[in-house]
Amino acid sequence: MRILRSPLDLTLTGIALISVVAILLGHDNPFVRLLICAKLPCPHWSDSHAWEKIAYDLGVGSLISLFFYVLVVRIPERQKRLRFKRNFKQQYRRFKEDCIGEMLMIADGTYVGGFPEELTDQTKFREYFQEKVTRDQDRWDRFFNELEEDGLERIITHMEVFRDQTAFVLTSIDISDDEPFEFLQRLTSTIWQMKKSKADYDSKKSLLNFFWDVFAGFSIVSGYRDYDMIERAIDQI
Repeated sequence: MRILRSPLDLTLTGIALISVVAILLGHDNPFVRLLICAKLPCPHWSDSHAWEKIAYDLGVGSLISLFFYVLVVRIPERQKRLRFKRNFKQQYRRFKEDCIGEMLMIADGTYVGGFPEELTDQTKFREYFQEKVTRDQDRWDRFFNELEEDGLERIITHMEVFRDQTAFVLTSIDISDDEPFEFLQRLTSTIWQMKKSKADYDSKKSLLNFFWDVFAGFSIVSGYRDYDMIERAIDQI
């Protein structure tokens, strides 16, 4: 379960279990001690009642402390994390829609309302932009050829807005898993580097490779993925 992934959660769970055992063993009613001693050899101390009382009090105190910690710290923290994830996912989807809208305007000159939202699906994005628009050119090639400074500037603006939103999330919540944290950091760094892109061949090629990786789900190592790598990182926060 995800709730038990971090070392702190495992430690707190261990303390809770030990506390429950201490309460059961130290309880005035000796049924648990008798049950255990009937199966296993148990030591006997002359002052065993004192140790039982100490174990019981420590167990109860630990459980009460854990209860208030969960109530005051962990539950609000979890609600905050879920709120940030929900908002971040909406911002990412808006980023995709805005960029795809710009791509459609550049490649086709127009588009039907709601179509960029439909193309946020990686499979539909690939199918649409791989369609042939001439005998030797697909729509992605035409987007590349028609991309000029003004269109490039609008796309980079959308990227910068999303980069700022990603950086805000990284500094606002504690991401305990290294994988999504490192991935989102690399993403902000990549977008920052794209900020200096120009409408020359090499800059446009690098930018379009980035978009094809993100929107079409392409990996140079494993080919096309069946999941959105940024959405997966957001889900892992």
